[in-house]
Parts: sequence; structure tokens; C-alpha cells
Amino acid sequence: MEENRLKRKKSFALVTDSASDIPPEIAEKYNISIVPILIHYNGKEFRDGIDIDSNKIYRLQKRDKAIFTSSSPSPNDFLQVYKKLLEEYNRIFSIHISSKLSAVIKSARIAQEMLKDEKRIKIFDSFSGAMGTGFMVITAARAIARDYSYQKILSILKFLRENISLYGTIDTLKYLRRSGRVPAAASIISGMLKIKPILGIKNGMVEMMGIAITRYGSIMEITRRVIRDFKKEKWLVVYIIHTLSLRESEKIMNKIKSSLKCVDTMIAECTPVIGAHTGPGLIGIIVSRINKEIVDLYV
Repeated sequence: MEENRLKRKKSFALVTDSASDIPPEIAEKYNISIVPILIHYNGKEFRDGIDIDSNKIYRLQKRDKAIFTSSSPSPNDFLQVYKKLLEEYNRIFSIHISSKLSAVIKSARIAQEMLKDEKRIKIFDSFSGAMGTGFMVITAARAIARDYSYQKILSILKFLRENISLYGTIDTLKYLRRSGRVPAAASIISGMLKIKPILGIKNGMVEMMGIAITRYGSIMEITRRVIRDFKKEKWLVVYIIHTLSLRESEKIMNKIKSSLKCVDTMIAECTPVIGAHTGPGLIGIIVSRINKEIVDLYV
């Protein structure tokens, strides 16, 4: 009886957190459930992208020098989402920001343990953030739409986790410094010399990859590094995220598209919680080599 009931359900549901930067229209298209991270300011709590938007955050940062903090969704937040989805789907892929950057996965795992059929939920640590995580979710969504098997989808996610790189720069580290999400040395050097750091994610942690003297120099440097590191690749996916830096992001993308073999590209504005930690001026290039199996999902 139970086996027949499961067969009547849809195959896989997708869950992620709001730090994955997935645009609302894509989440709606693929029925991706996004659990909002919580933003705290002035004694109040806001759900990322629901109760507060990026413009309000930047306005408060500029006008009031506002300091925002954030916290992961509670286990109960995940529990409610999981319960609802398991009524309709056989299994859930729950794909999230690096466990070394946030406690989101910890909350998701507690919720998983609270369910009697926890084996139906696969919690996947992306070891990445922003659209690095988002790209994994979108690719999984495309694989689900093609009726890929559980093991095939999991294999794709593991491949992407090993091959996604992030190159970023930011106008100031003062917001990230307060969040404790950058190396102390990078913060001190940037503050003293007014330089622009080149940042990346390695082993699930933000690290300083280099420096530039000017904003223009930092943008040119991350663009140059991407082209240099991936010029020999046959297939690439390139996404750019930003906070109030659309025109610069478009110029970077045009340069990359003319220099590399891109199967898919996207420019997306960061979710409010990322802007709360970085302030305006963040540009991140997420790039991944992909194999033929993944190429087939994008053509």
C-alpha cells in the first residue's frame, strides 16, 4: 500500500535557502521552495526577500550607517516546508549555502531528524554561496524536468561542487568584516590601504585571492582571471551576481562571452541578505566547467 502511494507522487522536490540568489521567476518556473534567511535590524526580524528588500537595506546603510545581522531559518521553518512537500513528492533535494558560512544546513538537518521518513530528504552542502549554490539548484531542477534518476542528479551535484569557482570584488570590506565572513588580514589591509580585495570561495570559506588598487582594477582583475583560468574549457556556465552594479556586470559578461565558450549565462541582483553583509558594490563571477551530461540540460 505504501509503495503504491509513493509511486503516485511526483519524483523530486527542490528546497534551497534565500542566499542562493535564485531569481523569483526561475523559482516559480521550476517550483523551487526557498526558505528565507532572517535579517535582524534595530530589534526587528525580517524574512529575506519577503519583509525587506535590497533598496531599503542600502538606504539604511547609507543614511543611518545601519548594521544588519542575519540568522539561519529555524528547524521548524524547514520542518513545515518538508512536511508539505513530502505529501506531494517522493523525495526532496535540499541544497544550501556552505555549512562553513552559515548554520542553514544545521537547521535543515535538525528538521530532517524530526521527520520519521527522513531518508526521503537529501541535504546537500554546496560548499559555495550565492549563485554558486543557485546554479546547482537550477541544474538539479532541469535534471528533474528531464526525469533524471536520483543517483544521476546526485552525481551532477557532486560534479558541480568540485568544479564551481567564484571570483569576486567589493568596494569595502567593512560590512563583511562585521559579519566575520572574511579573513581578518584581508579586512585590515583593505582598511589601511583603501585597496580593493579579490575574493573567492575555497573549501566552503571566503578567502582573499589578491588585491587591486582601484575599483576598475579589481573588476578587470576578476575578469582576467576567469578568462585565463577557463580559456581552454569546451563548455562553461557563467553567472554574475551584484549589488547595485548592473552596468559593470553587463560589461564583464560581454567580455567573458566574447572570450569563452559559454553554454549558459545570467546576471542576477543579490538577495537582500547578501547586500546586508556586503553593502553596494559587490560583483561576483560564478563560473563552472560542465560535462556533456550537464550540457544536454542547457541546450
